[in-house]
Amino acid sequence: MALQWRVRLLGAAINRAVVPYARMSDATRHRLNSRSGPRWVGEVLSGRPDPAAGVGELVVPGPAGGIPALTYRPAGVEGSLPLLVVLHGGGFVFGHRSMTAWLSSRLATRVGAVVVAPGYRLAPEFPVPAPGEDCYAVAAWAAAHAAELGGDGGRLAVVGESAGATLAAVVTLLARERGGPHLRAQALAQGAFDLRPGAPMMIPQAAWPFGRTADAPDAVAAYLGSAGDPGDPLVSPQLAEHAGLPPAFVLTADHDYLREDGERYGAALRAAGVRVEHLHLVDSPHGVFSFPGWCAAAVPALDRLAAFLRRELTVLP
Repeated sequence: MALQWRVRLLGAAINRAVVPYARMSDATRHRLNSRSGPRWVGEVLSGRPDPAAGVGELVVPGPAGGIPALTYRPAGVEGSLPLLVVLHGGGFVFGHRSMTAWLSSRLATRVGAVVVAPGYRLAPEFPVPAPGEDCYAVAAWAAAHAAELGGDGGRLAVVGESAGATLAAVVTLLARERGGPHLRAQALAQGAFDLRPGAPMMIPQAAWPFGRTADAPDAVAAYLGSAGDPGDPLVSPQLAEHAGLPPAFVLTADHDYLREDGERYGAALRAAGVRVEHLHLVDSPHGVFSFPGWCAAAVPALDRLAAFLRRELTVLP
C-alpha cells in the first residue's frame, strides 16, 4: 500500500536530520531527550494535548529514586475514574514523558480516565531491567494510590507505543509473576516483542518512515547492556507463557518494520486463551500515535483503542 506524501516527506526529513543512534553523541541524545526546544516544535510533530484534559505533574517512588510523571484527567469530571498508565516509545534510548501528550490527554477524555504517563529510565545508562522495573513501579503505585489520583485501582490498564508497548507487555508479565497489581487490560501499539538476534525486527531492511531498521540492533544492544539476555521472557515477551494475561489490544501497520512482531505476539496471546482485539492499519507507518497530525489513521485508531478500554474498564461485577 502507498503512504501519504506528507508522511513520506516527514519521515525523510527526520531521517535526514537525526543521525543514526550508533553515531549520535551522548550530548545530542540527552538534548533530544530533554525536550528542551520550543513547545510548538513538539506540538507540530506530536500533536497538541486535548484542551478538555487537565494536566498535572507528580513524582512516583521508584526502585532507584523518583520517577517523574505527567497526569491527565477530563476537566470537570468528578468521581472515581479508571486508571491508565501510558508508556512512551523511543527505542529504549530516546523518549520523554511528554511524548504521549496527544494520546494520553485524549484517552483521558474519551475513556473518562485518569492517565499517568511516566518518564522511565533509558538505556544505555540504564539497561534492562531498569526501564521495565520503573514502569511496573508506576503501575503498582497507581493501583495502591488510586484514591489520591481520583481513580479506581480495580480498573487499571497499561498502554504503550513502540518501545512503550514492549514495556507494557513486560509490566503485564511482572504483575502476573508478582501477584499484582491486577490489570484489566493491556494495549500494545506497534511494539517489539522478540529481541533475539535472529528476530524479524533485528534484520536490516530498507528505510521506513519514522523508524530506521538499521538502528534496531544498536538500540537493542544498548537496552540489553552487558548482562541482558534476549532470551529472557521479560526482555522478549514473545517467549513468555501468556496464559492468564489480561485482554489485549494489538495495533500493527503495513509500513512498520515491527508489523510482524505485533502479529506474532497477538497470535501467541490468542493461542494462550487471551482475548485479543487486533487492529491493522493500511497506508500507515510506525508511530501512528506519535505523529497524529501527519498520520490519517491516528484518530480512527484512537477511537478503536478508546472503545476497547471503555469496554474492558467497566465497573467490576
